[in-house]
Amino acid sequence: MKHRNKQLAQIALLVTGISCLGLSLNAAAAEAPGNVSSIQAGKAIAFNRAQGNCLACHALPGGTMAGNVGPALPMQGVTFQQMFQTKEKLVAFLGDPEKLFPYANMPEFGKNKVLTQTQLEQVADYLWSLK
Repeated sequence: MKHRNKQLAQIALLVTGISCLGLSLNAAAAEAPGNVSSIQAGKAIAFNRAQGNCLACHALPGGTMAGNVGPALPMQGVTFQQMFQTKEKLVAFLGDPEKLFPYANMPEFGKNKVLTQTQLEQVADYLWSLK
């Protein structure tokens, strides 16, 4: 009888664990489409010569005719997460790089109204996704 109760308890724990896993996967799947579309929009802006034009200065995965004024992104051995700790800090940097690095030789995309706040966030989502 004790063996049977132990088996039932193990099955109950297994079912509970699977249910929790399913819930967390469903939550992640529900968030993923928005994030994926934001990453794709950010990449399109970064590659667009009339908008972000990141390729004018940086090499990016999948980009063509990349510039070599700035470092290749992501920088070797350093992730955006390590550099900025939060996406909000990355967004702020993209908006006004000189605030964080006074001698940054990079356009002030937000300060000069080249990109909207939403576009800056999308580019940050794209850069954040690079490994």
